[in-house]
Amino acid sequence: MTITNLQSILNRLATKPRTIALFILAHLVLLLMMLFTFPHINAQLGTEAFDLKATGYSIEEATLMLQSLNQEIVDLYLFPQLFLLDVLYPFLLALLLSVLIIRLSGLINLRPRLLLSHLYLLPFLAMLLDYGENMLIAKMITTPNHVSETIINTASLFTQMKSGVTTVCWLVVIVLFFVWLVKRKRS
Repeated sequence: MTITNLQSILNRLATKPRTIALFILAHLVLLLMMLFTFPHINAQLGTEAFDLKATGYSIEEATLMLQSLNQEIVDLYLFPQLFLLDVLYPFLLALLLSVLIIRLSGLINLRPRLLLSHLYLLPFLAMLLDYGENMLIAKMITTPNHVSETIINTASLFTQMKSGVTTVCWLVVIVLFFVWLVKRKRS
């Protein structure tokens, strides 16, 4: 798929009803994670799950977390958390944020040739970082006694980068929204 094809698909999704539907779908999946899987995982770990530690985690912290896991929680973490819900959520969130960026860029008449007009790709970077994080977490929790410091550090870095890029995406949406509000008020 080329960038042009992706932008075409996203433009078709950038209608008000489809944007609302993406918002609802993404946040329903997030709600499922926050109500059903993360409470069990967090309770067993005695802290937030790896995915939720936006600022990352140290080798010592990760080692303690891995030692506190039991097979039931590992199974829950793998499925449905990592390989169902945390596959759906990053994808739906990337679609939502991209559609919001495209929709708002159109509403403020952002010129298509500007570098800023390609900001809709940024949420897909966050999605890929999230998927990389998931693979590394799966590796850590399935082989807790054989996890290298490199794997832990890389997983922590992916978690931090995912959180940072996602935050930037939301900031872009907020800035575009305020620009639209100002332009709307002036006209």
